[in-house]
Amino acid sequence: MAAIARITAFAKTTRLAPCPPRTMATSTTSTKPDWSPEKYLRFEAPRGRPINDLISFLSRSGLSQPQRIIDLGSGPGNSTIALKKQWPGAQITGVELSPAMVTAASEKNGGEGIDYQAGDVKDFIAPPDTDLIFSNAVFHWLRSSERIATIVQHLKRLKPGGLLAFQVPDNFAEPSHRLMRDTAYHSPGPWAKYFMGQDQKPELDPIESVGTWYNSLKPHCESVEIWHTTYHHILEGHEAIVKWFETTGLKPYLDLLEQDEAAKKAFLEQYVRGLKREYQTLADGRVVLHFPRLFVVGFRGKA
Repeated sequence: MAAIARITAFAKTTRLAPCPPRTMATSTTSTKPDWSPEKYLRFEAPRGRPINDLISFLSRSGLSQPQRIIDLGSGPGNSTIALKKQWPGAQITGVELSPAMVTAASEKNGGEGIDYQAGDVKDFIAPPDTDLIFSNAVFHWLRSSERIATIVQHLKRLKPGGLLAFQVPDNFAEPSHRLMRDTAYHSPGPWAKYFMGQDQKPELDPIESVGTWYNSLKPHCESVEIWHTTYHHILEGHEAIVKWFETTGLKPYLDLLEQDEAAKKAFLEQYVRGLKREYQTLADGRVVLHFPRLFVVGFRGKA
């Protein structure tokens, strides 16, 4: 049984995170083509920092010996491995919608105490003995109309004393994401026709405010912890920003251009021109990618 400390607080931290060009990310949206585990892992180390930061907070907050953990949107399995390292006695199930990710994670990380299964975070029901539902960079893929409702359902199903802990990028207003929208909708080019009249828009919805999260989750929790961390990733250049986001925020845009390589190439060239205006080149030719993330932990309470 997990021992849970009672905490209610708000905090904000900022960290400088120099990093080599590698990647990792997770998602639960069903898009075509499928997600690429290899591309995700190019920025594995810097993308893994939020995972480790959230796990570190949970361990300091009294989560001592959880027996069952669900990792929603487990991607290529990096978060699952980090959870297993922290709590080696736990049975951990990774849930992921992408078949490629499930296969890659199972082949690399499957074994005693870890299993992976295909599933959608909107429909998945955790076993009744679950101590922790953990999620790294997944819930931002849900539309705002269903995001909080989905998380509340997961909370309500947790047993007394259980936790739900997640992290999501909060970069809708960052230049990297503003430029995606500006390039798609406001810059003339051969790509423009692919973004007109789309029933499903490629850009993700903004993350809700801290107050909205607190007011929505607190009725179902004994306490709620919320904080922002802005990571400052040192990347090799503006093209590295493209590589960072081509498996995350840029992916829905690029999927719409998948059948027109010329339009996709022109779109990315225009996007890079915008990046060069917004992100100053450092003395050694690198650039700083400012990346804010929102962390939320809901403590279910014993009653």
